[in-house]
Amino acid sequence: MKFKKGDKVRFLNENDHGTVARVLENGTIMVLNSDDFEVPARAADLILDLPMTPQRTPQPEQQKPEPKPTTAQSKTQPKERKFVDVDANHKDDDIFEILSAFVPADPHKPEECDLDLYLINDSPYQLAYNYIKPVGKAFAMHTGILEPDTKELLETIPRMDLTQIAFVKFQILFAKNGFGTIIPPKECEVKIHASKFFQQSYYKTNDFFDEKAVVNSLYTNSPMAEAVKNLTDSPLPNKDAAQPTVKKISKPQGDKEIVDLHLVELLDDERGMTPKEKLDYQMNTFRQKMDKAIKNPHIKKVVFIHGKGNGTLKLEIRKELDRKYRRYTYQDASFEEYGGGATLVYVK
Repeated sequence: MKFKKGDKVRFLNENDHGTVARVLENGTIMVLNSDDFEVPARAADLILDLPMTPQRTPQPEQQKPEPKPTTAQSKTQPKERKFVDVDANHKDDDIFEILSAFVPADPHKPEECDLDLYLINDSPYQLAYNYIKPVGKAFAMHTGILEPDTKELLETIPRMDLTQIAFVKFQILFAKNGFGTIIPPKECEVKIHASKFFQQSYYKTNDFFDEKAVVNSLYTNSPMAEAVKNLTDSPLPNKDAAQPTVKKISKPQGDKEIVDLHLVELLDDERGMTPKEKLDYQMNTFRQKMDKAIKNPHIKKVVFIHGKGNGTLKLEIRKELDRKYRRYTYQDASFEEYGGGATLVYVK
């Protein structure tokens, strides 16, 4: 489609509109958007913003003409703002949920393809939402309205961009017409562990898509689910429970020290610990052993055994080396000895 100066247009990929200011020789179209900023766009990303032609409602046959309104009646009446009507079968204590989902564009190769990010409204409420994603030092934001019992594609995330996104956020307002429980606004964060998206086992069968997907619960009114979440996030102290026993996990060999960071080597009992607590314990052990080896004049290198697994611990260790211990070099430890599941760090 060809556009010319003065055309009213809408953006296909954004909730915005504007006027064509000029067309460059290379085909780029400069659009003056709703914020009075001139932005470049491709013709394929624009459509003409044509006024909708109102459709007439057919009149029933033999309808008697209504009397003309009086002057007092003909005054403009204020429009009533409409929200979603309450389902007559819906009870106030029915369980519902708001979710996000990462769906592979190619269900046959979920660990290789790009990902479609959806917002799912499995509730009787109409949602007004902000979708927020970090972009460098700034944030990109998309706003929208999601009707009850529907889902919306927010964006397609290129596979390799996952390593640059630590999290996405949702800000949600709930609305409906009639009586019911008032739900305060919610702000939900979904952490993105990039390495897990490269594992086929990370994608699960679900109730919302034919394909396997990574589905995250953002909010539910289920008391049981909330109780489980609270117990997971803030476990209650148990004075009678046995405390984990720390094992000796470092083995000096001349000027080299070997540190095994497998939990089975660190603790006698890891029951009751969340995955985050386990990873934090392993990383704290790594930092303690690094600091100790740096101060020890007899230790020149340290081998940290992290295993292969899903690569989370290895990734965290190398991020910490790049951030906190940048002056020290590291490499994969001997494949013959450790099978690719260890990192060798030179501390001298």
